[in-house]
Amino acid sequence: MPLYAVTFCLLLGASCATGEDFCALTLNLVDSRGLPPYSTWVELVDESGTAERLEQVHGATLKICDFGFGPHTLRVGTNECLPISISNLRVVLGRPLHLNVMLNNCGYQDTFRSACLLYLRAVDSLGVPVPDAEILFHPSPGTLARTDSFGRFQGLYRGSRDIILKKAGFEDGVTAAQCKATEEIDIKVVMERTKTVGKDK
Repeated sequence: MPLYAVTFCLLLGASCATGEDFCALTLNLVDSRGLPPYSTWVELVDESGTAERLEQVHGATLKICDFGFGPHTLRVGTNECLPISISNLRVVLGRPLHLNVMLNNCGYQDTFRSACLLYLRAVDSLGVPVPDAEILFHPSPGTLARTDSFGRFQGLYRGSRDIILKKAGFEDGVTAAQCKATEEIDIKVVMERTKTVGKDK
């Protein structure tokens, strides 16, 4: 029934039931190859952050015919490394939603490692990245790396290491990292710029 007809019925105090079936949301899923996923998890969350629905989907289609008042967020692939969130979903009678979602391939999901992954960032005192800084690891004589143009470095290591960053125009940046198993370790190192000594007046 058109919206104007529903409004007219309500103004007259009449019954306006249409008797029509209505499904609020249909989700069509494909993976990065364009094929239906074998399985993935989908979560529907209400305005307060409460999960109203959590379901494992097998195949290409999920129908959610009804959910609560107010805006909702649909989280697709919550078990994947790159889940997708679609917000501001509402139930609007006579206005079914059809959503097409492609799950992204995760390039590092299946990466196996037997050491810790260090993610290092070098910045100055203002938070500006320090590119091309030398990175020395002790006690690992001869181990040398450099930060990239954004002041970043990633690499594997085991055990405890003292890390020293060096670059002309900066004081050495020193930090320590301890690997217990295969965890990810994020460290930001602040490198102070070398102070220029002025001439005495």
